[in-house]
Amino acid sequence: MNFTAYINLVLLWLAFGLVHSILAYEPLKNKAMQWMQGKYKYYRLLYSLLATVNLTYIVWYHISLKSEMLWLPPLLQKITAGLLIIVSTFCMLVCMKKYFADLSGIDALTGKTSLPHLEQTGLHAWVRHPLYTATLLFVWSIFLWQPSIKNLISCVCITAYTRIGIYFEEKKLLRFFGEEYAQYKKRVAMLLPIRKWEHG
Repeated sequence: MNFTAYINLVLLWLAFGLVHSILAYEPLKNKAMQWMQGKYKYYRLLYSLLATVNLTYIVWYHISLKSEMLWLPPLLQKITAGLLIIVSTFCMLVCMKKYFADLSGIDALTGKTSLPHLEQTGLHAWVRHPLYTATLLFVWSIFLWQPSIKNLISCVCITAYTRIGIYFEEKKLLRFFGEEYAQYKKRVAMLLPIRKWEHG
């Protein structure tokens, strides 16, 4: 068992999370706005490019890492995992199509601007963070399909960082949208559409 490689994988995910969080930190963004002035519109684009490069390296390291299987998955488990991978991929594509320009910062190149609004329809009528839900479903489905130690480590790291990220993101959304988001938060579940199932 290659403990050093597994520790390196954890450290890579930790570094990714720290860099991502630091660059998203509001006081830092305010300082960057003062320093960059008119070029601040490119901040999110640069932030996205850096995150993409970091994530690409981590995924490459993860794939290249030889890892022991925790158990041999039976056929039914593989089929279930495959179906979940398809469903989660579809949901991620739906979310990315809707938010790609805004999340990536590519609008800075096109000159297109959009007024911020609280999305409450479509997948957002079921969960408050559908992209995160789809991402977590995807990574855990990968683990279900191939239950290796490296997949478990990455799943735990991604889940922990996502949950921490949601905590801070929701604080920001409450500040921005106020009572509208507070009511939405009461009505719609965070990641699992439990309340929708409960109320029909």
